[in-house]
Amino acid sequence: VIPLAWALVSVPHPTNGQTHVGCDATCPPIGYEFDTSHLCPGSSLDDISASKSYEVCYPQNSGTVSLSSFRQKGFVTVLSNVYTGCEAGRREAGVFAGLSQRIYEETGGNVVFVSSLKGGGDCSKWAEIYENDAVKMGLSVGVSAWTMPLTISDNSFEIRDHYFTPPYPHPSYMILDENLEVTYKSVGPCCGYVSYYDCTDEIALELDSILTEKIYEVYNKQSKNSTTSTTAATATIVEETMSTSPVEETTVSSGPCESTTHSDWSECSLICGWGGTQFRYRLNSVDPIETRPCPAEIVATLPPCSEQCVPEFGPSTPTNSFKLRVVATGLDSPRDLAFHPTPGIHLGNYSEGRTFHPIEGEELWVVNGNNHSVSIIASLGTKYQTTISRRDRGYYHYMNNVTALAFNQVKDSNRLAAQDTVNFFAVCNDNLNDYIGTKEPNFFMGPTLYDTDVVNKRGKMNTVNRQGEDCSDPADQCFFSHADMLHESPACVGIAHDPELLTAYGAAYWAFDTTGDNSGNGGQLVRFDFSQPQ
Repeated sequence: VIPLAWALVSVPHPTNGQTHVGCDATCPPIGYEFDTSHLCPGSSLDDISASKSYEVCYPQNSGTVSLSSFRQKGFVTVLSNVYTGCEAGRREAGVFAGLSQRIYEETGGNVVFVSSLKGGGDCSKWAEIYENDAVKMGLSVGVSAWTMPLTISDNSFEIRDHYFTPPYPHPSYMILDENLEVTYKSVGPCCGYVSYYDCTDEIALELDSILTEKIYEVYNKQSKNSTTSTTAATATIVEETMSTSPVEETTVSSGPCESTTHSDWSECSLICGWGGTQFRYRLNSVDPIETRPCPAEIVATLPPCSEQCVPEFGPSTPTNSFKLRVVATGLDSPRDLAFHPTPGIHLGNYSEGRTFHPIEGEELWVVNGNNHSVSIIASLGTKYQTTISRRDRGYYHYMNNVTALAFNQVKDSNRLAAQDTVNFFAVCNDNLNDYIGTKEPNFFMGPTLYDTDVVNKRGKMNTVNRQGEDCSDPADQCFFSHADMLHESPACVGIAHDPELLTAYGAAYWAFDTTGDNSGNGGQLVRFDFSQPQ
């Protein structure tokens, strides 16, 4: 007999259009056994995550919801992790919608369902599409009004990164008991199928029987253990009232995915002068993004752009007095600098045979283009000031002609300690990936992310020695070991951290790529989210 959990991911003979790459339901994923950020059976939600409020896009006018609302005697909570569009997971989303409404009604509202959608588009319209899919598959018998699942837009990937932490595959599901403890987590039967059309209704409907059995295992156990009668009442999930608006009729196409309507035009990119440009987008289109100059009626309201050049120092006079002092030597074509948000956590009191004084003064980090390194000026402005240079062990790629760096300085984000990337920094390079002139450029270049905390994370290999081992010997020469690297943005001349509080890791950065559309004309500002760095 094949266990049900394995049946979710195991098909003896894959059909055409199906693969099994990334469909293993093991939790934590294989290779991440010691990663504490994964929520697996037996784990309980922390209070901060459980109390986080999310806006419900469908059913409309449902306000906001937090999972802590369902920490009630006899309750069961089911989460789904799916993407919009024409992926195979869409087929399962219709099944999930159907079984959600049925079980919610069967249990008098004591089993609630939350669907997290990601991938762009209109969240409520996709939820309506999944509802219609449930009708087509015959899962709407006896349903008078749809109240489940509660659908949440997860375009920031916060729910995915916390509850279904990558590389956990999708579509995937989690069941929580009355104490918000994980009792079941697995992958749906459509995982591994390339497109919506590859995973048939017959295959997707396996999800109904699998989740139904697992849900009622928890629900019946809780009912049996309950010593007092529990009133079957619907959890109060409305935390704020949303303004009502007419619901547009949604047409579900049985053919290929159609292009969505355009979004609204963005704000003009400049707040002065000629106003810059506007853009709008739509999904499933050959030309997903359109741009246009800032409209004349808006330009007419903008003030002239002020002069942004810094005046020359000029000669020192009583009214224009300044002093020049050398604060560091050994720099080689310095390109950018930034103060470390937590001085001392990288160098500690002793590193590479040298003594440092982390509680004395600020710590300034400077990137050097010519020697592809970072100069760390410790105890800046004090009698203990000293400079040490450090670079990536694979500097010829990760720090090749490094031009800019930026730190995550957000210390009060309330993110989980295992996921928070405060004190990380990212660099970008003005290079087309030629391995310092030794290879033909291939444009496979982009920002690189590093965790600077060595003092509190011994053994994590945030720095390594020449052999690539953890730089644990204080006399060893140490090299940076990158946490992640992204690509598609060569010839980068600037980078800045995005201090947003929506994502689970806070590892989003903005980089300026001078190659633009690879034609050499202009450039583009690119938002990179490292998502789940290690």
